[in-house]
Order: sequence, then C-alpha cells, then structure tokens
Amino acid sequence: MPTRKKPDKTQPHTGDLRFAFLRAALEECSHSGPDNLSFRELARRLGVTTAAPYYHFRDRGELMLLLAVEGFFKLLDRLKAADAVGKAPQAKLAAIVQAYLDFGRQERGYYGLMFYREVVLPHNILRLEEPAGQCFETVSGVLKKLNPRLTVTDRSERTVSIWSFLHGMVSLSAPGLLARRLRPEHEDRVAVEVCKRIAAS
Repeated sequence: MPTRKKPDKTQPHTGDLRFAFLRAALEECSHSGPDNLSFRELARRLGVTTAAPYYHFRDRGELMLLLAVEGFFKLLDRLKAADAVGKAPQAKLAAIVQAYLDFGRQERGYYGLMFYREVVLPHNILRLEEPAGQCFETVSGVLKKLNPRLTVTDRSERTVSIWSFLHGMVSLSAPGLLARRLRPEHEDRVAVEVCKRIAAS
C-alpha cells in the first residue's frame, strides 16, 4: 500500500496570507524564540517571495507587536475566567496565579513576544496598554476584594509585586533553573503562597 506523501512546507500558499504569516511566526517563536524570527524564513516556509511579508506588515517589529497584543488579550481571557472561579477572594487569587503560570508555560510563543525587547518600546506602549492594563486591573480587583481598606496606591504596588514575581517564576522555570531547587509539582503551590503573602502584606 503506498504511503501518503507528507505535505511540502515550501509549497505555494493560498488563502489568507497575512493570517498565515502570523501563525507561522507564532509557531517559530514557540520553538526558537523571537530572536531568530525572520521574514525571509517565514516566506520560505509558506512558499512565497521574500517581498510578500512586506505587503502585509511594515516590518518584523509590527508583526511581533500584533502577536504580543493578541497574547495579552488571550492572557486577559484566562485571568477573567479565573476571577469568575468561586466567591472567596483567596480562591480567586489562587486561580489567577495558576492561570498566569499555565499561560506562561503553555503559550511560549505569545509570552516571549509580550515582553520582548523589540516589542516593549515607547512607541508601542499605547497598543499594549489596553490589554495589559486590563490584566493588571483584574488582579488589582481581586486584591480589593481581599482587603477593601487598601488604597489605590497600595493595590497597585501589590499588583506590580505579584506580576513581577509570577513573571520571574515563568522565566526561571522555562530553562529549568528552578528544577534543582524546587520540584516542578511544588512550583505552583509556592507561587500561590507567596502571592497570598504579598497581597496580605
């Protein structure tokens, strides 16, 4: 019985080429990180000319920004879903911590681009602010439920601390730097406990 021939990744692409470039770029970033992302390689993979990406994006930076914004909105969806879990504020905070860690681990392509040096630039901040700000406010809202007496400044400081801590956990766990000191199955428990302490401090 003849074997089915695998599809040629360089065959000419038909359909929504802009969307195809975004998906191919996300896949590349998931496997190799954003440093090695190039229009030339994306064009080769999709079987189009090296000029084709420039019909859809100004440059590599614009493509990465679009994916970063998309990533923040996807993170926001997860945080909002976590916020809807249960009624107790402590349970909501634990669910949000877990949601953030899961997103960072499962969506490496998005996560790497959301904080990439070529994306987080002054002229891009307004584009990133809407979804990132909503993520921030979702966490801040849970802290308000935990302790209604906190001032806006207090909540902001604690939210920044929690977000910074979780970002550090994701960044350190990705290359396995925590594995020698903390069992993977214990990382989530430690993260939840630390964030509860930050919220209560």
